[in-house]
Amino acid sequence: MLGMHGSKAANLAVQNCDLLICCGARFDDRATGRLEGFAPHARILHMDGDWTEISKLKTADHGLVGDLAHMLNSLHPGALAINDWIDDCAQDKKNHAWPYDAPGEGVYAPALLKDLSQAAGDDLIVTCDVGQHQMWAAQHCRFSRPEAHLTSGGLGAMGYGIPAGIGALYAEPDAQVVTITGDGSIMMNLQELATLNRYHLPLKIVLLDNQALGMVRQWQELFFDGNYSEIDLSDNPDFADLARAFGLEAFTVRTQASVPAAIKRLLSSDGPTLMHVQIDSKANVWPLVPPGADNHQMMQEEVTP
Repeated sequence: MLGMHGSKAANLAVQNCDLLICCGARFDDRATGRLEGFAPHARILHMDGDWTEISKLKTADHGLVGDLAHMLNSLHPGALAINDWIDDCAQDKKNHAWPYDAPGEGVYAPALLKDLSQAAGDDLIVTCDVGQHQMWAAQHCRFSRPEAHLTSGGLGAMGYGIPAGIGALYAEPDAQVVTITGDGSIMMNLQELATLNRYHLPLKIVLLDNQALGMVRQWQELFFDGNYSEIDLSDNPDFADLARAFGLEAFTVRTQASVPAAIKRLLSSDGPTLMHVQIDSKANVWPLVPPGADNHQMMQEEVTP
């Protein structure tokens, strides 16, 4: 993934490339950072089904309009002398691989989501809401196909996750469908827990609870000098008790040591189940391209030795 919360290796690859083939994307600012500084060395081939998208935001050297599958199948570049480029990208990926061995006894959300997606396997479909958990899911979950990741993206639709999970279950009843949500987002469509119970839909819900509107809190911390406003959710209800009141199986996870057993319990349950995961209220999503910066100018977590 590239962009504001993309991996460092992906952002560096795009920033350093000399040819960028864009297929059906619109050069949104969450992906590009400062538009004038995006892929500054690249010639751009922009393919889209809508001619109005070509060069609308980022000027393309060449634009192709039509069926993307047909156009991609028509590309025959022949042998390319790009072994050094491939090696450089692979080395960046290795150098900037995510460290999942976080210190402390608390639950580390990136590691939990990576382990969850690996345990679920290729049948996994993830739906998510909006906020820090949305970024962590995109960064750290492993997907077997693009359709297995259902997100509202930049639309920012808090409350999307559970209804999307219901739809995914009806579309693919044999899939392992997991909704990843936060303590802010789940309150936007909490009544759908009754729907899960009423129709016996085996949706698995991972609720990452940091007792805050985490993404807003992170921005207020980093860009507004810690002037926090309306982000405190420390008066949350007990979400496990609340889910049980709706007829779901539910349990709470508080420590990293209990995560493996919790994942096994979640994925092996027969009916709708909520796993309430308590995480650090000060945890941030890294890396982060700040507003107005180029994608290679990523902020990263400062680790104290």
